[in-house]
Amino acid sequence: MTIDKDRLLAAMQNAVEEVNLTLPPERQISSDPDAVLYGDGSALDSLGLVNFVMAAEQHVGDETGCDIVLASEAAMSRRRSPYRSLRSLAEYAAELVSGADAA
Repeated sequence: MTIDKDRLLAAMQNAVEEVNLTLPPERQISSDPDAVLYGDGSALDSLGLVNFVMAAEQHVGDETGCDIVLASEAAMSRRRSPYRSLRSLAEYAAELVSGADAA
């Protein structure tokens, strides 16, 4: 299945809205597709990233019908982290959805 990356980006932004409901204003995640999601300049610590990724997996699953795992050894070992922005995470999710469909 090929899925529109804009749909996946919207799923990521929905996950941001969900997670932000539980965060104080100074720790909220930006919904800007190119803002830093995790790393220098991010509001998320490692536990916050885990919570966000779990929400993102659920929203992507709801959008595509595919169960994917965004937090994996393969993701962590990439030269360019998929966690650097919402856009990069949506692109990584698109790869996973395409791969899940091929399996």
